[in-house]
Amino acid sequence: MPPRPLCRAGAPCSGASSSLPFLVSLITWLIAALVLSGPGTPLQAQDPLSGDPLKTPLPVQTLEMFANEVSGQRAFDNLMALGGAPWLRTEAELVGETNFYESARLLEMVRDYGIETVRLDRHPAEGTFDYPLEAELWVWEEGPGTAPGSGEETPSGARLLARLPDDPALVARGSRTDQVTGPLVYVPQASGEQMDLLRTLVEAEPDRYRGAILLMWSHPRGELYRLLDQAGVRAVISFNARERYLDPDQVVYARGSYGEGENLRLGLTVSWRQWTRLLEDVQRGLPVTVRARTVVESYPDRYETVYAWMPGTEPEAKGVVFTAHLFEGYVKRGTNDNLGGPAIQLEILRTLHHLVESGRLPRPRRSLHFIWPQEISGTYEFLRRNPELVDALAVNINMDMVSEGLRRNNSVFTMSETPPRLASFYDGLAHAVLSYVWRTNDIVYLPDSPRGRPGGQYFPRPMVEKNGSRDAFRFFIHEATGGSDHIVFNNPVVGVPGIEFFTWPDQWYHADKDLPENADPTEMLRVAFIGATTAWASAHLTDAMVPDLLDAVSSFGYARVAERGLPRALEMLETEEPGEEVEEGALARALNLVASAVEREKDALRSVHQVHSGSDRARALVAAEVADWTAYGQALRQYVLAAGAPEGRERAESPGTGPGTTREGRYAEMVPAISPAVKGKVFYLSRYEPAREWFREHPGALDELGLSDRETGAILDWVNGERSVAAIRDRVVAWTPYDPTLEQVAGYLEILEEVGWIVMEERAEAGPEAG
Repeated sequence: MPPRPLCRAGAPCSGASSSLPFLVSLITWLIAALVLSGPGTPLQAQDPLSGDPLKTPLPVQTLEMFANEVSGQRAFDNLMALGGAPWLRTEAELVGETNFYESARLLEMVRDYGIETVRLDRHPAEGTFDYPLEAELWVWEEGPGTAPGSGEETPSGARLLARLPDDPALVARGSRTDQVTGPLVYVPQASGEQMDLLRTLVEAEPDRYRGAILLMWSHPRGELYRLLDQAGVRAVISFNARERYLDPDQVVYARGSYGEGENLRLGLTVSWRQWTRLLEDVQRGLPVTVRARTVVESYPDRYETVYAWMPGTEPEAKGVVFTAHLFEGYVKRGTNDNLGGPAIQLEILRTLHHLVESGRLPRPRRSLHFIWPQEISGTYEFLRRNPELVDALAVNINMDMVSEGLRRNNSVFTMSETPPRLASFYDGLAHAVLSYVWRTNDIVYLPDSPRGRPGGQYFPRPMVEKNGSRDAFRFFIHEATGGSDHIVFNNPVVGVPGIEFFTWPDQWYHADKDLPENADPTEMLRVAFIGATTAWASAHLTDAMVPDLLDAVSSFGYARVAERGLPRALEMLETEEPGEEVEEGALARALNLVASAVEREKDALRSVHQVHSGSDRARALVAAEVADWTAYGQALRQYVLAAGAPEGRERAESPGTGPGTTREGRYAEMVPAISPAVKGKVFYLSRYEPAREWFREHPGALDELGLSDRETGAILDWVNGERSVAAIRDRVVAWTPYDPTLEQVAGYLEILEEVGWIVMEERAEAGPEAG
């Protein structure tokens, strides 16, 4: 899934534009500095831009140990073994006589490193999957004859344009077994009002389209497909490319509606170069004929997941889970999407195992888990069969498309941070380590950056492989997005903060040329280093590391509030005309937004409780940092109030807005939590039979509440067993485009309680949102 626009390296990106971004950031920092600076405390000490730019929560010696142990070359070699080419699967794999190649090979690799805590889980899935076993595409202009190996009469000058297994993306998904021969006819893409014109043309020349093979810009679906099927069209040839001018020979895996009709049963996808050559011949008036043949079979679907783990000394404590999908369906087999993810995580596991077994690192207190599944659906299935794991995890580190060379792909390394509803310390921790790799593996033109060797421009502390690139490391961090396995953990029924590391753009994303030539051992080394160090800090956080971790979390948080929260709040107040009274609603929303932004950062700090040692010192350090953010939030509140009522005008403020206030009394005391009956077991309300039955009996319930499906989903996202009904409403209004009333939120949560999806409890004492 393509990400949102990203931000610069070394800082979180802005979620809203502002006419004075620098001024807002400066004001926010000054507020933080003034609030947090006590007597005798230098103001500079609170500046997130000052101090050691290479500081991370990990000791320097630990960073060096990981840098010297992690091998990008070894990760690349394992990637080659897992997915050196997108070859066709064997019949034994497809029918289930053997495991799929990738899962069987990865299991073997883990054991080859002497790691015995690994297994391969295999379970049946609903339905079947289609797999193209054979396919070939011939073209010719005119004349009788027999093409080699065809078995049909074709001109002696016929040309084999594409075939399996040479062209793995040739057969469009949805195609069926068929064999067709017919004239090639070009049809421009039609949609909307153009459909009527195309229908008129088809009806005017029925013989031209009956039995024809169409050359089209994309595979037909919906109304267009039905029109062509009714006209007797037999096949479609299209192209699909990520960037057709950069690489005119790539073919992106495609799909069409070919399983829905009677005549049009076959779609073939060729490269841009091949497609345009056919178009030129047709446009010149040449009588081009095409023969296409496919064999597509259906097989029982199944899940195969490789699961490895490193037991901690405190197995009951919350640990870390890595995910990287081995499969994205069983037809497409991409090197970098995503066999590179498991290959890098295998190197992380090997590194940690070796350092612990050799005595250079102690065994971590908290367990580390590695899940390599079918993308998303396989992860859900794994958790459904292992629901006890849900409560044993503090953070999910998902890697999807992380092995690509940055320069070759014209891309940057990115991180999709944890969503606001599941704020985690990991955002700040990862930012600190990412910044370390950036500043030591780029020529950073900043006075506080480390310098390279004399005599030229060199990386200060190069992290490169001999057979890898010398690309500079660049990274962006942006707001939470979906599209990969981390969304499983961000599901409220799981409730584990999940991030995604990935590379974007990828010029060969979902293409047949997603090959090892586009991967980079140097980049794999750096990604493995980032994953290993951040996982180690999360799984074995010592009391000595806690202050620096809190600094990293807060520094990232101050930047996030300055670049997103405060600018958005001020924009809400900019629409008023001079001399007009400030609208109560606008100011109330601005105050709620700022309060919610601060609360997110306090939640991130509180999450450190899940991974520290549990000592009184660690608890006190976290509590003190949270208290500083409470004071900071109060100062920001006063600033927004002043901005909303300038020059002495009456300050308009909605009563009871924001955390820690009394709103509708009982709603501030009601705390919904995910029911143990569904926690980690049922992931979609629409598939929960008690809910399905209830909504069948009450079909107009949501309409009566005035809520859309998106609004109800947003409400459910914020249920975590700690936030009150009132706090959930405030967060939904602050973080989403929706503006439900408190009564609507409460009404929907009452429905969820009635069907057994949540349980409602009365708050015994002030919860986290009270600061």
